[in-house]
Amino acid sequence: MVLLVGVVTAGAYSGSAMSPLQESMRAALELTDNQVAVLQGPALALPMALAAIPLGLIIDRHSRVRLLVVLAAVNVIGSVFTALASSFMALLAARCLIGLAAFAVNPVASSLVADWQPPQQRGRATMYLVFGQSAGVGAVFGKGGFLLAHPLGPGISWRRVLLVLTAPLILAIPAALRMTEPQRSGTDVSNPSTSHTWRELWHFRAVVGPLLLGVVMTQIGLGADYIWAAPMLARDFHLATDELGAILACGLLLSGVSGSILGGVLADACQKQGGPVRTLAGLIILSTLAAPTALYAFVPGAPAASVLLTVFITIMTAASVMGTTLFIIVIPNELRGLCTAVMMAACVVVGSGMAPLMVSALAASVGGASMIGKSLSTVCALAGMLAAASFALSRRSLGGFGEGSQVPGLDARRLP
Repeated sequence: MVLLVGVVTAGAYSGSAMSPLQESMRAALELTDNQVAVLQGPALALPMALAAIPLGLIIDRHSRVRLLVVLAAVNVIGSVFTALASSFMALLAARCLIGLAAFAVNPVASSLVADWQPPQQRGRATMYLVFGQSAGVGAVFGKGGFLLAHPLGPGISWRRVLLVLTAPLILAIPAALRMTEPQRSGTDVSNPSTSHTWRELWHFRAVVGPLLLGVVMTQIGLGADYIWAAPMLARDFHLATDELGAILACGLLLSGVSGSILGGVLADACQKQGGPVRTLAGLIILSTLAAPTALYAFVPGAPAASVLLTVFITIMTAASVMGTTLFIIVIPNELRGLCTAVMMAACVVVGSGMAPLMVSALAASVGGASMIGKSLSTVCALAGMLAAASFALSRRSLGGFGEGSQVPGLDARRLP
């Protein structure tokens, strides 16, 4: 688990490495806000979307540990290419490479966790993975902001900073090499055919569809904040680069730790006490609470905005942990890799691909760059409300199993 969390941390770190540098990159390369949004959104999302189904089939049928080694190496290569790029198109290609590797790590990790842990402990195991993701994002904001504000030498640019940020990613390769492939557990059909896989997946549509939509909504809030929180604080509250780095590093680390713990503990407690139906009830409550805390851009003063931003990310992180845990509980092993890969692709496409563009497009329509903060709050508040509605619909589909059900997973033939 320690090695796996390290590899997941490296994936989140590489995917977010551009975020603390994006204002410097935008000025140096004369990029527009929409171009930055493309580099931070669709460039990361589309490769994962295109690779989701073959990736899921590989996860269900081949060595997941070897796949992690390849993905860790691609992360390093993509980060170096990003630092060397001198045009928008070159940056776009490099970011596509990072998007594929950084996001593909997560469904592989979820599949491994499901074989290492029983259903009642998968919430805490997923908590460690999300903690690693949050730690990676927080570390890159803190280190990137510090290096820009306190350069190691004269004339340092964002390129040299990004190369320095890339160096720790190399450690993920030996970490993945030291891992051992676990025996697959909870498999109803060994090496199922592709047609059998699609038939079984179709049986789960009534529950998986709304649950998937709810998890995607949590990722809209998180994805939008990871991209636009720094510009929002800089433009609305006039904070300097080093102040931004410190605030976001502390806030993301705090929200990542507390949100991961809250989500992991709640997921395991709900699974023990009432099964999937109880877990979905907790998800509805968390998502509903998230909506008002998303209005951080409308409050006066940077301290209040930073606190509300941290609370919002904490709640959405907890909901993401619970939703992901429930996903790997209700899906049998022979479908788990495919389903988690599709879920991750949907989260990436909508959360990382569309959410940044939603914010920039809304800001452009209501007043331009100065409205980034208020547009960000609006998108995040709507994401919380839609997540609550989606989880409520999924809970309705599961209602026939009863609040007290202790069934760790759901048989496809019993689904509505």
